[in-house]
Amino acid sequence: MAFKVITRFILKFKIRRDNLTRKRKFISWDKVEKIALIIEKHNSLNKSAIDKLLEESKKYIEVFYIETDSKEHTFGDWNCFSKKDKSLLNLPKKFNLNELTLKNFDIVINTCDENNLFATALALSIQAQLKCGENKSFDLADLIITKKQADNLKNYLDDTFKYLRMIKA
Repeated sequence: MAFKVITRFILKFKIRRDNLTRKRKFISWDKVEKIALIIEKHNSLNKSAIDKLLEESKKYIEVFYIETDSKEHTFGDWNCFSKKDKSLLNLPKKFNLNELTLKNFDIVINTCDENNLFATALALSIQAQLKCGENKSFDLADLIITKKQADNLKNYLDDTFKYLRMIKA
């Protein structure tokens, strides 16, 4: 419990500092080239349906799959984060974050709930002009799209893509 409080404090501090310097920009769907998608492990995850949806978007989408309770990575074609990739504070280890800061994306979509501090740290570390999320607890997301059904990732991504297509910049 004490580690979680410390982790939340660290994240809030880093997000506040990042919000002062980050250039937020809404981008029209036609100009979007690269998307970072953060997903957490669910029993109801249908990988083939998600892969099909991502392919139909006709965008380059890099998936970051969080399974910090597993010892091994589940998928070879997604960027998986397992138990060995998290620190004592349940944050990504520094060398993982250093790699992420080198990549630039147009949009980051964090599909994880607010209690997944690992996912929040990933979303913070990924460089993007627009950050989407499902909650506003850390003031990280520029565009907040709430889930209609808690365990239906495909429907949530459909809704998110629908709203992103509506942006005219």
